[in-house]
Amino acid sequence: MRKPHDDTPHPLTLGDCIVWGRGVSCLSASAQKKVVPEVQNDSRRVTPGDVFVAIATDKDNGHRYVGAAFEKGAAAAIVDKRAAVECSLRDRLKLIAVANPLIAVQRIAAHYRREIGCLIIGVTGSSGKTTTRHFISSVLGAVYPIGETRSNWNNHLGVPLSLLSFAGDEWAGVIEMGANHRGEISLLSKIAAPDIAVVTNIGYAHVGLFGSLADTTAAKFEILDGLNTKGGFLLANGDDARVIAAAKKSGATTIFFGCSRRCATRAEKIRFNPENGLAFEVDGYAFRLSVPGRHFLYSALPAIFLGRRCGIPDETIAQTLAGLKPVALRGAITKKNRVAFILDCYNANPSSMKTAVEQLAAAAPAKKRAAVVGDMLELGRYAPRLHRELGVLLAQNGVTKIIAVGRFSAEVAEGAIKAGVAPKSIVTVETAEAAAAPLRRLTAEGDTVLLKGSRSVHLERVYETF
Repeated sequence: MRKPHDDTPHPLTLGDCIVWGRGVSCLSASAQKKVVPEVQNDSRRVTPGDVFVAIATDKDNGHRYVGAAFEKGAAAAIVDKRAAVECSLRDRLKLIAVANPLIAVQRIAAHYRREIGCLIIGVTGSSGKTTTRHFISSVLGAVYPIGETRSNWNNHLGVPLSLLSFAGDEWAGVIEMGANHRGEISLLSKIAAPDIAVVTNIGYAHVGLFGSLADTTAAKFEILDGLNTKGGFLLANGDDARVIAAAKKSGATTIFFGCSRRCATRAEKIRFNPENGLAFEVDGYAFRLSVPGRHFLYSALPAIFLGRRCGIPDETIAQTLAGLKPVALRGAITKKNRVAFILDCYNANPSSMKTAVEQLAAAAPAKKRAAVVGDMLELGRYAPRLHRELGVLLAQNGVTKIIAVGRFSAEVAEGAIKAGVAPKSIVTVETAEAAAAPLRRLTAEGDTVLLKGSRSVHLERVYETF
């Protein structure tokens, strides 16, 4: 697969920001030719030459920090033309006044994406997005210059800022797209205009905001709204029934990955143990992952397919995958005070919780499994039932020491007790800080503890204070 444009770099300039953002500015013609290293919405991250964009939210107003951005060396600031901005007279000449700074940045990013013309791979799904994006960018980045989503910036502002962080000479970009409402991924897809759309899975993540699993599925498949109509295709999980049905309904050219016979990139001879990690074969070639957990297979398979599609040898793909580690707070195993911890507390939904519990069961023998599970948020009316089912899931996987944290902790305990876990082995607490003491009481040397919950529960604090 070749890069779809010439190899001439196309860096972003201040003039581009003015024209594409439909802005008005007093910046001189010579200043408008200056290359923009980054577009930042946080004045604390501004470095000399960056453009600061002032975004107003319910919690804060970026226009308060325009002066601070210029003090850090910002070359310009994108501001609302109606907003009051405090800065020096000299810096006022560097303002780019627009009707709406957020929409302006989205427009700039959409134009810039088409200007640089590199291959864009969009990634979405209910869980596994960040790890899949990381695996794909690592494999492609072993050979080509690659751009990708910054940190976990996968929303209406993060995607544009990620695209604008590209230098303009990338061979490809890997962009993660997240949402909790209908229409959001459609917007992101139209900005990023992916050539390849990857759907990892469909589950209950944010179902309370989407309304139903059907709406969740429709929202994730909005990634096709901006898909390149000339040769673009969908790369999808061929072991997920909802993904399969939606892919067929969409009419998009689809290539499946997974373990079933329908999958063009199919994992076979799968072997997993905590010491050696995950081993499997694709078309007779052996691959290995050192990351802990069988579910990482579904992040590796699209990376293998895309690596091969882009002309990267299997040997290079295999070496790259073997050296990868989990993204921070997404499944890494570490030890503290003679107890092993699975730190998977960046986020949680029923699908990702299931894979994490299964990882715990594979990593530790019976009677040595413990879990600190936090609320799974944004599940709406489904929340009580899904938390009770979590308790059952823990019991079915032999987790006999459970601390449930948060509003729905009683439901987790109820489900676990009904499934056979002794009540004395279950503790419910309101906060992560309150979980450390009972965890020390319940666990013994050699135990493995899963920490899994939604981001706002901050279960990493349990590990920090253990």
